[in-house]
Amino acid sequence: MRSRGKAGKILASVLLFAVGLYSAPKAAAAFKNVQVGAEAPEFRLKDVSGNEVSLDAFKNDKAVILVFFATWSGRSMDELKDIQKMVPELEPKGLKVIAVNVDHEHMSDEDLKAVRGKAADMKLSFPVVFDSGLDTYRGYGVVAVPSTAILGEGGVIRHAVNGYPSFVLAEMREQVEVLLGLRKAEEAAVAAKADTAYKPNRKALLNYNLGRRLHASGMDDNAERKLATAVAADPGWAAPRILLGDILLAKARKDPGKAAEARKEFEAAVAAEKENVVARTGLARVQWKMGLVAEAEKEVGEALRLGASYPPAMMLKAAILAGKGNVAEAETLIRGALELSPRDPEAHALAGRAYEAAGDLGKAAGMYRKAWLLAGE
Repeated sequence: MRSRGKAGKILASVLLFAVGLYSAPKAAAAFKNVQVGAEAPEFRLKDVSGNEVSLDAFKNDKAVILVFFATWSGRSMDELKDIQKMVPELEPKGLKVIAVNVDHEHMSDEDLKAVRGKAADMKLSFPVVFDSGLDTYRGYGVVAVPSTAILGEGGVIRHAVNGYPSFVLAEMREQVEVLLGLRKAEEAAVAAKADTAYKPNRKALLNYNLGRRLHASGMDDNAERKLATAVAADPGWAAPRILLGDILLAKARKDPGKAAEARKEFEAAVAAEKENVVARTGLARVQWKMGLVAEAEKEVGEALRLGASYPPAMMLKAAILAGKGNVAEAETLIRGALELSPRDPEAHALAGRAYEAAGDLGKAAGMYRKAWLLAGE
């Protein structure tokens, strides 16, 4: 996936403060960098036949299912099969589907052939595209595979979920039928709920998007200024505060005083959006960093109540439990998180951090080694 040199830097960063890798705005515990109510970021990717697919081309469609999947993920295969079953009935009524493959950062010819074969075997009738370099995966901030967004007109995200739990198929179909106008007004409570998503003002959104791109490019000082401008332009919007908190917390590794600034941003984000899972996980992270273990445990517990399958919160809870000697429960959380992200090097490194907190250096070393190997693929 990444070069050995980059892998070493990533793992070193994880060892310094593992949980800090997972913080940025997301909705429904599916994406770190985009949220319900926001427009899905544009991408242009090649499909299995070599044709370019642009997300912008779907902006006028009433309902689009966007799935980030991998052939090594059993849940991904289950979801694609279920979606394909919906297509014959709902595609004529306006449903569109795009499946983004995220098997590996660098796909060999054999890898590409294998994905094409899977798509053919499953008789998928919608575009299956390759995310070369995983740039789109990182841009959205996918937290688990599979992760799914349902887009309405204008490419606005109306619903998002990770991991494809058992209840999602019925929920997804309901969302799609509402967006297509197939459900009557009295049955459209889900759509009404989606319409309550926070809508930031234009200046805040512009500066947040600039800050997000600068952060992704490693230009955190410039990103911090843009995010501060976004916060000032719309103090009630949680997204820029969360990313700003993440940047400040990363800087706290060298300047401990930044942790207090990060905590302030995360607290404001939680006040703005009390059900934002990443905001609460971020606040728990900074509390844990500051040694406020009881407060961190309470906050991450609330995050898990809101989003039980959010891997970063699961791993942080595992580290807290392991540090208290509750290794059995910590391992249950670790296994659940790794099931959602089985090939994610950062998830394995976080598992190593949890085992390290438990004093099980053998298992910690095994997880760190697995993270190293995955990061070097």
